Amino acid sequence: MVILRLAVTLALVGHALAASKCHLPRPTNVAETVYPSISTNIVETSLLPEIPGVSSSTTEGYTASTAPDGNDDGVIPDETIPAETATVSEDPPAVTQTQASTTSPIVQLTPEPTVPTTVAPPPQNPVTTLPPAETTEAPAPPFTTTTIPTTTTTAAEPATTTAKSTTTIVVPSPAPSPVATTTTRTTTTTAPAAPAGSCATPKIRYTDIDVGTTISVNEDEATLKPLVIASIPSGGSRVAFMGTDNEVHIVTLNADDTVNAAVPKVSIAVKDFGDIYTDDKGFVILGTRDAQGGGTLNCGIPSNLCGTPPSPAVPCYDMYLIRYDYASGKETWATKLTSSSATLPPYSTGKTGPAVYFIWWYAHHGRIAFDGTNYAAYFGAAISVSEGGCINIHQGDRMQVVSPSGSLLTGHNSFAWGCSHSGYERILWDDRSNQFITVCKTDNKNRITFAPSMNPTIRAVDLAYSDFGNIALDTSAGYWLTTSDIRSGQPANADGLSSVFLLHFSKTSAADKTITLAADAGLNNRAPHLASYGQKFLLASWETSSAKGTLRAGDSSRKFYLQVRDAGTGDAVSGVIAVNAVGNRYQETKSFHDGSVGYASVAGTKTSVKIVRVLPCA
Repeated sequence: MVILRLAVTLALVGHALAASKCHLPRPTNVAETVYPSISTNIVETSLLPEIPGVSSSTTEGYTASTAPDGNDDGVIPDETIPAETATVSEDPPAVTQTQASTTSPIVQLTPEPTVPTTVAPPPQNPVTTLPPAETTEAPAPPFTTTTIPTTTTTAAEPATTTAKSTTTIVVPSPAPSPVATTTTRTTTTTAPAAPAGSCATPKIRYTDIDVGTTISVNEDEATLKPLVIASIPSGGSRVAFMGTDNEVHIVTLNADDTVNAAVPKVSIAVKDFGDIYTDDKGFVILGTRDAQGGGTLNCGIPSNLCGTPPSPAVPCYDMYLIRYDYASGKETWATKLTSSSATLPPYSTGKTGPAVYFIWWYAHHGRIAFDGTNYAAYFGAAISVSEGGCINIHQGDRMQVVSPSGSLLTGHNSFAWGCSHSGYERILWDDRSNQFITVCKTDNKNRITFAPSMNPTIRAVDLAYSDFGNIALDTSAGYWLTTSDIRSGQPANADGLSSVFLLHFSKTSAADKTITLAADAGLNNRAPHLASYGQKFLLASWETSSAKGTLRAGDSSRKFYLQVRDAGTGDAVSGVIAVNAVGNRYQETKSFHDGSVGYASVAGTKTSVKIVRVLPCA
């Protein structure tokens, strides 16, 4: 049993996922996409072209004609899921390295036949219904933008030619529609700090930087390559992205978003990555590396699988948290978060072998959260289980916690298997209850819910319409999330027009408040994001398009908007503000330690990045 890709896929095939004893090979026509030169001096920035060879009906998943028949409910029988114990030392030794990309010591999991994990009951595939909205608001009209020229320090590596950076600060002002902004390019030795703006009219700073290497970024579900920014506690940030060399590249920025030439650029060898967490001394990357199973493409023996093995063969990987410290100038540890090994290949040891957690071609997006000491990674994964005398492969998600020394930890709300099938895995550290909060979108009863308990259902959703944004703390003991969902009057499980919602919920109840952020007549509202904006506010954002269905790269009608909301009530604090950046439904806006919010966008060349900073407000 090999499942389909998620989201729209599930709707297109009527939730009839891959059958037992049926394997679905990875599509061979999904190509890595490198961003072309994109104009950045207007609001309506063109997006990426479509992935070559992939039609709009198949980029996000398989159509009904290419999906196998079946009645897979996405739930793995209890007895097939192994419990696990960590077999690691508390302080794994560092390894001497000559390059930043050298592989460091591996920390492995060993499955043990102990008490099986409980999973949720099979879904009944109910008709999706929308909970009534307690609060519904029509979005305020977009604001115009006024450009204020500023000067910035040119950032470059030592002993190299100086390259220009460009900074533009935009101050929203009421107007019926967004107006294009013009970038002013000047350079000098200092960049004056921008004063905090009013939360009703937050200042937005745009800074174009050159990172010195070609950026490989896409919006593909299974082969995702995001562009990620993360705040440094003492000021500044780090940007991470895949290059064309199978390495993730990390560039450190100053507090004014220009490149910090005093900090070396770093690259780490990974197949792909999902997120970065940064601190003053270094960073942690969530990324994949080759599995160690030997055999065919590190998977072991394909004939163990039920049905016909993938053709061409599909490689297997493991997920890692990888630590790099600037003081040592090297990768200091790499902790494996999945369980395959040289003795337990991803396709198991035989047709009736033990279960194995690994990374396959399925979507395996992931996010990192930090509790002040330990790192938690929540990510999509695959599991091989023996069913009916052969190995079936399911998709789901998994959360693991790693200590600052690289030891894999038990407890800490970690789990081996959560939502299945899973999409849009989201995690945060709740310092009020001292626990990691994990929420997913799943085809198990078609909903957004908590992992691994699968209870309560936060909201039932139509999987064809729902892009799950992010989760954030409220000002008391609850949470907020953003999602798109089917709009009233649109056909279910189809390519239609979505609306974007802000939901308030708790650990013990479904959403108790549903606020409409965007429901533009004749437009498709999707790809939402959410970030805490200081202590009292939220920054919600989303995109619009005139095209129905999943937003596509290359759609010139896509536009990016944001709005400030009260973190206690959800009420609008600002109007809707146009953002001069390229959106991506799988990337996220990030909260900064200074109370601002940042987002990394592609810019005007293959080696440039646009940093969008919504500056602190008061």
